Formats: sequence, structure tokens, C-alpha cells
Amino acid sequence: MPHPPQPLASLVQIHTSRSRRDGIPAALEDDLRVAGCMLIQEVGILLELPQSTMATAQVLFHRFFYVSSMRSFSVHDTAIASLYLSTKLCETPIRLKTLLATYLIVLRRTQHLRRSLRAEDPQMRDLEEAAQSETTFEVPPAHASVWWSMKEAVCVAEMQILKRLGFNMQIDLPYSHVVNYCKILDLVAVPGIVQHSWAILNDALQTPIYTHHPPPTLACFAIHLATRLQGVPLPDQWWILFDASLDDIEACCGWVLRLWSRWGTSSTRSQAVGATEGEGEEEAERCMRWSRTWKLASSRHYVKGFVETGKVEGEYGWINI
Repeated sequence: MPHPPQPLASLVQIHTSRSRRDGIPAALEDDLRVAGCMLIQEVGILLELPQSTMATAQVLFHRFFYVSSMRSFSVHDTAIASLYLSTKLCETPIRLKTLLATYLIVLRRTQHLRRSLRAEDPQMRDLEEAAQSETTFEVPPAHASVWWSMKEAVCVAEMQILKRLGFNMQIDLPYSHVVNYCKILDLVAVPGIVQHSWAILNDALQTPIYTHHPPPTLACFAIHLATRLQGVPLPDQWWILFDASLDDIEACCGWVLRLWSRWGTSSTRSQAVGATEGEGEEEAERCMRWSRTWKLASSRHYVKGFVETGKVEGEYGWINI
């Protein structure tokens, strides 16, 4: 008997999410989603988890915030709980304390990067440069209170995910579809197309399109964008063969291109978006956006305070909202 289709967000949930109803701007909600998915990906890589586990966690994360508000639940706690839950679903178990220790390392490293970006030199706005500066970190003692508070926060967040998603954990990832579709379209022999499509799907995890469209549409979108960027021709209306529509494919492309433009999270960004005269200013803006978004993602109280006052603790204003 085939598995039931995975649940997708409704049009009402997409256009008026719980976070937007609580006064969170759409651009800020998108940025916080990116921050949560970046945290999942970075912690998962450090733990050497399979990509399928990290992808499952990011889909759960996006689903949760279509039925819950970022003003009520911490982005970081939800992200770590999603990753912990996905390790169980994908049968790649890991000890909770190991997960929390890795999260602490990422947290301290990010705090160091944020301090470096606010160093004496106001022109220093490059994350790679900041990452080269030295920092030290000591893991708290085994019985320190931080472990108990973090463990409680993650366990509560995990239970909230299961409760609010109705224990429906069915997720169908589009990676196998991409490989099969490339074989049907004779693209396997074209250098780099399959790998490029796969990388685009990985980047797309930072957007909510995995909760908007079924896997065949996601696979078609990745192939469409990869072939466009590499100048590889495809047959007319080829997507009809896979029950996808051009409007949905182009909508997905728009999400990813906007992600690359705002965050610069892909090596293909310069090829897709193109260089601009104010590239240095754009890079400084991205670094500031990353720093402030990470601050807001660390606690729901910061999000609530920003919505009410328009300020982040110790930082003022926002960028391009």
C-alpha cells in the first residue's frame, strides 16, 4: 500500500501565517526561517549526519511555523528539536547531550563572529575575515545547570512539534526524483547538471517551498534552474511529463533567487544574480542582517520586543524590511 501524500501548507497558511498575524513582517519571518535552517545544517554537518536527516529536520521546522508563531516559540529551540526528532525518524540516532554540546559550540562560534563584526574597525563586515580570528570555548561541566535547561527546552519543543503537526511526520524528499528525471531527460551525461540540481535543492531547504509544492514540482524546478544557469536546452513543455506546471516551477525559482540575492548562500549566486557596482555595500548589509537575525532567532522574547518596539536589544533598526 503506498504511503499517503505528505501534507502541504494551504494558501491561507502561506499568505497569512501565524507569525504575520502576530505582527512579524514577512521579510523578517523569511529571514528567521533561513537562520533556523542554517543552524540545523551547520549542527548536522558537524555531527556528520546524512543530508536526508538534515533535510527532514528543515521541512519539519518550516511546517511547524505554519501552525505556530515565532513570537511564541524560539527559532533556535525549534530548530534543534526538529533535528533531534529527525534523527529518530530517519533512524540516525544521536545522544541528546552530544547534540546540545555541538549546538553550544555553534552558538559560541556565532557569538564570536557577531562580536568580530562589531569590532573597532567599522569597515570589517566580512564573515570569512571574522571567522579567521581566534576564539576559545570550553564545554560546561557535566552537571552544569545549562545542560538541564537546554534539555528541557528541546524536549518541550519536540513535544510541541509532534502535537501541533498532529504526529504526521510523513516527508517525501525530491532527491531521488531529480536523479530519475535527469535520466529520463538524458541529462546524466551532461557534466554537472545532476550535482547542480542537487545543490539547488539543498539551498531551497532554507525557503518554505518544500511545504508549498510536492516533490515532482521541486525536482522539476531544480532541473529547470540548473539547466538555465548552465545554458543546457530542454524539450518544450518537458515538465508536463512529470505533472508539474511552469507557474509553480518559476515560483520556486523566485524563492531561491531571492535567497541568493539576500543572503549570498550559494556559489552559484554570482552566476545567477550577477555582479553589481555596490557589491561591497551589499555584503556589509548581508553581514548585518545575519547578525541581527541570529540575535532574534535565539529567543522569542527578542522577536516579541522587536515587533513591539522595532529594536533589537543593543541594536537599532532593521535592514530592508
